[in-house]
Amino acid sequence: MRILLLEDEESIRGFVRINLKRNEMEVTEAETGEAALALAETEGPFDIALLDVMLPTISGFEVCEQLRKLYPGMGIIMLTAKSQEEDKIYGLELGADDYVQKPFSPGELIARIKSLYRRMKSEPAMPVPSEAGMTNGRGGNTSAEQNEAPAHVYADAADAYIASTAATASTSVGLEIRIPPFVLSVPERKLWKEDREIILTPTEWTLVRLLMEREGASVSRDHILSEVWGRYYVGDLKVVDVNIRRIRQKIETNPSEPSFIETVWGFGYRWKRGVRQ
Repeated sequence: MRILLLEDEESIRGFVRINLKRNEMEVTEAETGEAALALAETEGPFDIALLDVMLPTISGFEVCEQLRKLYPGMGIIMLTAKSQEEDKIYGLELGADDYVQKPFSPGELIARIKSLYRRMKSEPAMPVPSEAGMTNGRGGNTSAEQNEAPAHVYADAADAYIASTAATASTSVGLEIRIPPFVLSVPERKLWKEDREIILTPTEWTLVRLLMEREGASVSRDHILSEVWGRYYVGDLKVVDVNIRRIRQKIETNPSEPSFIETVWGFGYRWKRGVRQ
């Protein structure tokens, strides 16, 4: 795993570097935002960037925003000494996948990095088989046997009940999920709306897949947090809301009146069933 570490304080940078290398990660260091952006261009691609927020010239927020535009598939974790909630939300809105608040333990930082890397590289739970016809790739539909969907284990009984009773209008065969006007490809880790690719961060893609697999079912914030960020994630639930907001900006015609991702007030979110344009 290749890590770009942006931290202007040598003592903190050395502390982080030692612990990353102990976990067999390759580390490239930068003291300024300008240097980090230059290294990303000349020595990339990096898997994950660790970005300090408070820097002498351009801030970590600015670096995050530029890296996200240039490298949509890169994982980004903010390292911040600020405890204000608005700063955390601002970083997430700019495209960060996660944040770690200083002072942090080596164990917490490594756990967050590994959790993000799993989201980037590993496959989430298999999709719920549909009762509709299966699709054999991008080309079209084929007849399929009507199989009963296997039981799924959820974080709470409410999720389990809703998922077990909800019918789905999507078609999938494990490699692709089609919910017009969307097609989500698992092997390519890409999402299309009609014929236009929607560029998603690794976290956004995993979250979209989770909701599309459960089309029509309400999924709690707690379950989303556990499935996307990991069971032992210690951040707050607002990370879910911020990522949903970012996704809506990318897929909705009018994000303030969403047609695809519906808010279930006091509970979580659902991908609306049977949406057509």
